[in-house]
Amino acid sequence: MRYDADDIALHLRLGEDSRWEFKAIQFADSVVKAPRREGLADELTAFANGKGGVLLCGVTDAGRVQGMTRPQMDALERVIIEIAHDSIRPPLILETLRREVSGKTLLAVVVDRGYAVHEAQGRAYRRHGSSKEVDDQR
Repeated sequence: MRYDADDIALHLRLGEDSRWEFKAIQFADSVVKAPRREGLADELTAFANGKGGVLLCGVTDAGRVQGMTRPQMDALERVIIEIAHDSIRPPLILETLRREVSGKTLLAVVVDRGYAVHEAQGRAYRRHGSSKEVDDQR
């Protein structure tokens, strides 16, 4: 799968699907205020328990890139990596990519298909279309 600016711009126009999720991020200076860590963990596990996918951080549900400063991207990347290591069992190994689309920056988090059933807060999620659901098949 490609993750260059043109590929991301195409997915922004088309919207979310089984492999692409948009997540708006709120900051207070360079501190991540929203979404909550638990919500991010659920999204990451849903991709890992499916076929993998990309969480585009700093993008509204409508596909508008919010833009982030470099310190904000640094802070968000640290939070995402902490979540993948501390809040998900077994932990996830992620790839983070900083991209610029239409002059605004975003953080793309690439989640590969997991090697086991991954859980966050004792629950496993799976991606179904453009949403996540509790995985009752475990």
